[in-house]
Amino acid sequence: MKKTIKTYLSISLVALLFLPATFCGFCAAVPVQVTGPATSTPLKVGDPVPDILLTDIVNYPKGTARFSDFEGQLLILDFWATWCHPCVEAIPKFEKLQRQFGDQLQVLMVTSQPQAAIARYFSDRDITLPSVTADTTLAKLFPHKYVPHEVWIKDGKVFAITDDAEVTAENIRTLLSASETSLTEKKSNFDYDLTKPLLIDGNGGQSKDLQYHSVITGYLDGIGGGGVYTDSLDRYKIRALNGTILQLYQGAVRYLGNTTLAHPNRCISAFDKQEVLPPPNVSAYLPTARDKYYCYELIIPSALKAQAGELMLEDLNRFFGGIHHLRGTIEKRKVKCWVLKRHGTQEKLASKSPTSKITTDDSGRLVYRKQPFQNFYKAVASLYKNEACPVIDRTGITSDIDISFPTNEKDILRFKEYLIQYGLNLEQELCEIDMLVIKQFK
Repeated sequence: MKKTIKTYLSISLVALLFLPATFCGFCAAVPVQVTGPATSTPLKVGDPVPDILLTDIVNYPKGTARFSDFEGQLLILDFWATWCHPCVEAIPKFEKLQRQFGDQLQVLMVTSQPQAAIARYFSDRDITLPSVTADTTLAKLFPHKYVPHEVWIKDGKVFAITDDAEVTAENIRTLLSASETSLTEKKSNFDYDLTKPLLIDGNGGQSKDLQYHSVITGYLDGIGGGGVYTDSLDRYKIRALNGTILQLYQGAVRYLGNTTLAHPNRCISAFDKQEVLPPPNVSAYLPTARDKYYCYELIIPSALKAQAGELMLEDLNRFFGGIHHLRGTIEKRKVKCWVLKRHGTQEKLASKSPTSKITTDDSGRLVYRKQPFQNFYKAVASLYKNEACPVIDRTGITSDIDISFPTNEKDILRFKEYLIQYGLNLEQELCEIDMLVIKQFK
């Protein structure tokens, strides 16, 4: 026989129950101390519900009930707690739905908190819904990690398991006349350990679930294979392994789009090198050096690829700013440079080749045919990246070129002489250019 729950309220209050607000990391759910079934077999969607006795029910005439008492009704068990902000926020909605659907619906709240405390809490706030209190049985039948947690029971069976957002008038109306649920089941992961990093060893999910991630570690033994690539899940990855702080910063600016900024002669290191960098000529894995080496990884959606360098630079500034008071920025600075300029005619330089290619001739020179001038400039800048003065381009040449040049000439003055035949020259000048500046703030 259908039974309608009547409301009653506790009488005279002596004290108020003060509730701390619980921050749950932007989640709509709050963790509870439920680790799963101990003596009862947990129920899943479609299972018949045993007709057990429910005790210590606040706002219920007899204080006890059985599941059979709700035959013919849609019963929603709302697992909740007073310290769960989303749970408390949902109560007015549940009360409104109870009034709206009347005898067709029964919302029965369930908490592990003691009866006296819940009675006072309900009386203080004029809450009319019934609640099972001091529960241990239902939490074992319907194990969960987080509240709110909603179990829908219809015709003596578990009809659906959801969160509170699914408890709407539209869904209730649909399920009252449906023979099976269309609601997606809420899952609980009892292997998840809040004290361990997310996704590590499958904690909370798998690597395929990762969408955005950055991590910095210390020196890691026996690994290699850094670089950049896009994986099968369309995620862009940067991985730098066992590098110094300086190398990591240089790597970050390389991904900003200007590879020459990563050269040593484009960096101003205004920090205590003894504090920040490893001792010279000591293997990275040795105890005296390894604490000055780090690994970095960034994983982002491919749509954010253009921002990868900026994101890496921000990560480095946050981390090394905290432990060494470092900050890396791109700044305009006046520095002495080798300036690549036009010198006479560039007739020999202008490309006459029908196809684009790069080869090496018998003397070991690199041969460019129908190549953008910028490719040549970047090659020269890289050849002399360890010179005191960086090489910059002020030729204004944007067309394709044909040129061959030595890649083993360590003397930049001799290389300068070689360029004259192509109508190019290198001259030293004081120029204002972009530089990577790593400062230490004490």
